Amino acid sequence: MRIRHSDRRAPGRRAVLLVCLPVLLAACLLRAPAAAASGATVIGSSTRAMSPNRTTQSYGARVEETALGNYVADAFRQAAGTDIAIECGGHLVKSLPGGDLTAADAAAVFDRDRMVVAVELTAGQLFALLEHGVGTLDIDEAEQLDPESGFDGFPQVSGFSFVYDVSQKPGRRVRSVTLDGGAALSAGETRTLTAALPADMLDGSLGFSMLEGLPARPVGLQSELLSSLIAGQQEVSIPETSRAVVLGTAEHTLFEALHARFWLPYLILIILVIRLPMQRHRARNADGSLSRRYRN
Repeated sequence: MRIRHSDRRAPGRRAVLLVCLPVLLAACLLRAPAAAASGATVIGSSTRAMSPNRTTQSYGARVEETALGNYVADAFRQAAGTDIAIECGGHLVKSLPGGDLTAADAAAVFDRDRMVVAVELTAGQLFALLEHGVGTLDIDEAEQLDPESGFDGFPQVSGFSFVYDVSQKPGRRVRSVTLDGGAALSAGETRTLTAALPADMLDGSLGFSMLEGLPARPVGLQSELLSSLIAGQQEVSIPETSRAVVLGTAEHTLFEALHARFWLPYLILIILVIRLPMQRHRARNADGSLSRRYRN
């Protein structure tokens, strides 16, 4: 009797399964696009995070050079195939995390996704661009960079390095500009360089008047170029922070910039070695004899 009762219920169970299976299948199909849209595909990895701030005590990419800014500028230059590249510090708002990286991580670095363009500019225009980029910076009573003086257009650079003195008047701060190959530029040069930079540097909104009206070639969106560099490297190569050297603060003087603490003692010793024989030679009486000080 029990077997017959079970047999009578079996068709009902099969009917329930026939109804539930299509429902479950439809739910899985609906969830699949959502998972694909989550941007979870790993494009590379990094040994550590790169922040818009150089350190936890620093003032950020609107005030000083950062490893993240350098890396983003490298991505622009590689994608555009230009001599140099510049990213605006104010565009960087979130860290590129350590560990596995996705395209979503790259997009989150920027406040919004702007177009990057390639332009041609003279050495003089580059100097003017840099002067404007560091022109708002100021130092506080402790002779430190004032974080309130930051500028969205502070240049994070690739392909060159520059030295500027924040203690000087705006417009007269950039001391030197040196290309990666070692060639030094001067503001009076007429030579031209190709540069990749965000399109809003050309529209006047950031005050880079020297760039307004320049013919520009679109390269790609910021997040796309950053993702491309990460994917190409697989393991992110974190750049050093030595491309924008600041002078004029308490810890960044000309003495420190020239590394004088290392070579100055040797220079003094050399001068003394040369000077003493010369002094002995001059210490003679009118008749040519040595003065008493130098007699045996």
